[in-house]
Amino acid sequence: MFALSACDDGFEELNVNPTKPVQLDPSTKFTYIQLYTGGSSYVAYLFWNIIHLMQNVQHLNNTSYASFLYKEGNTHWLFEEQFKTTVKNIADLESQLEVSTEATASIDLAITRVQKVLIFSRITDVYGDIPYSEAGKGFLEGVRFPKYDQQSAIYADMLLSLENAAATLSAGGTSSFGSADLMFSGDVAKWNKFANSLMLRLAMRMVKVDEAGAKSWATKAIDGGVMTSNADIAYIQYENSANDGGPNVNPLTKGFTSRASTQVKISKTFMDFMKTRNDPRVSVLASTVDGNTDFALQFGQDINDETRGDANSKPNINIFGGSGTIIYDAPFFFQTYAEVEFMLAEAAERWGLSGGTSNVETHYNAGVTAAMQYLSMYGHGVEITTAEIDTYLNSNPFVPAQALKMINEQYWVATFGNGLETFSNWKRSGYPELVPANVAATLTNGEIPRRLPYPASEKLNNSVNVEAAIVLQGGDLLTTRMWWDKK
Repeated sequence: MFALSACDDGFEELNVNPTKPVQLDPSTKFTYIQLYTGGSSYVAYLFWNIIHLMQNVQHLNNTSYASFLYKEGNTHWLFEEQFKTTVKNIADLESQLEVSTEATASIDLAITRVQKVLIFSRITDVYGDIPYSEAGKGFLEGVRFPKYDQQSAIYADMLLSLENAAATLSAGGTSSFGSADLMFSGDVAKWNKFANSLMLRLAMRMVKVDEAGAKSWATKAIDGGVMTSNADIAYIQYENSANDGGPNVNPLTKGFTSRASTQVKISKTFMDFMKTRNDPRVSVLASTVDGNTDFALQFGQDINDETRGDANSKPNINIFGGSGTIIYDAPFFFQTYAEVEFMLAEAAERWGLSGGTSNVETHYNAGVTAAMQYLSMYGHGVEITTAEIDTYLNSNPFVPAQALKMINEQYWVATFGNGLETFSNWKRSGYPELVPANVAATLTNGEIPRRLPYPASEKLNNSVNVEAAIVLQGGDLLTTRMWWDKK
């Protein structure tokens, strides 16, 4: 017996492979998380962003998918994709960094928590109440059926998390992420600006449900320091990898590329808004099927027109792909400086923040300018000159009496491609004033959808928690309004 027990001494150590790490390096995990935040599959992105959200806000007319408009269709993709990729991995990375003794751990953890807010804010702004406090803890804590947190509680925690992260980042320090950080290469100052800019975004979401809270958080964000130029934009530059259908290539341009020339068209609503103002972005955002960007040749397709043909404009195939042109390595923008300037303009108009009401026009003009200039980041010779921008602003001058309308209409144009953000800001602001498609009369009681319903998989696998959430939220319809989306 003694001999047997002695032979067992050190058995566990002997059976650990010394050549394999017991834990992945945080930077490796962080790269994975950032890539999957944009989307792990262009098919998923195609359905929830292009077919549902971008068509809901009438950036596009997806002629081949008219049957999906204002229907549940494939509304589950974002939820299912994000929870199995980014959510569980960001929870794991956060847990790892919380107990790390590395000198860079506090900065890495702050950056991770800003990324976490980006991930969860995108999901909750589409679905409403979602798993949050228990999400991603299946492996860590054995939570297989996470409860759904109310959006009001999720927002409160996300804002507090951003405030704490910004406090850490503003004090300075070094991140270990370096080039593994695909957005800012570990630049702590830029992450601090992003944390405050996200805080401002979340604050503005709350204007209808908690204006005092919205003002308070907007003030903190502005005082903390938000983006100040296009050099601060939060984006990922993807790879030119023809064989990659997943996270290494831009999901937006891959989605456009995968469709036939007759399928994805610029909507008449969006095109008319730009063309009547002689907007130079027409020749950047749109092209004919054969790639001609001449302003005079661009025409939008009515949201109720299901005709599949070569007539009418597409998203510019020279920078977004399509019709045989393949653009894998285009950048994808999570938040731009232009968006921040428009929010500063609104904060100045509503509450006298950021320089007061006398600065509303200044912020508005800065937003329009930045929104036109950042498009050069797509490359391929895209550039709107200073003279063109000045001509546009002089021909379409800011009207103080229409401040909120003009600010948020420009936000609508500036977020082309990021349907989730366009959809959320349209719900929040009410601008532009969109007319529902004809099918709304029979499918959604004449309304444009306000959210996407929960996946059937949740109702099968996590039924108790999702049904409780549906009761608290007041329904699970396309037209069910979430906490911050009030009339």
